Amino acid sequence: MDERDMIFRQRLVALMSALNSTEGRDPTLRRTVGGYAYKMVKQAGAKNWTDLKARADAGTYDSMLKLFTQQGEAFHESGDKAAARGIEALALSLVARHQKQPDLYPGVGFLDRFIEGCAALVKPAAKVVVSTPPSRGKH
Repeated sequence: MDERDMIFRQRLVALMSALNSTEGRDPTLRRTVGGYAYKMVKQAGAKNWTDLKARADAGTYDSMLKLFTQQGEAFHESGDKAAARGIEALALSLVARHQKQPDLYPGVGFLDRFIEGCAALVKPAAKVVVSTPPSRGKH
């Protein structure tokens, strides 16, 4: 296993431990993950986060990683650890599509489900139109 794969493995394990603790329920983290995932999926016309990851071409993949790097650094500099962790979750999920280590698949699957759940929380609710029947007044 090369060094890059080892670094990915270590970061994924650390992230999974954090998300399985109380950190995974942090509203700022969940809003950050959900907001970015939802917007990116919608802009790409994808079905969901997993679909977006699967069909992102090289240019899209690179631009997403660049965005995650910039935003993660900005959140770190501002001291927003929860938002920085949320960006890390998105970035690791994206990078995971290139990982071929079978023992990591369950963790990556959990991470993708976590992202989907966060995106569902920020997805605007469908508008319900309530109509009232016409009154049956006297003519």
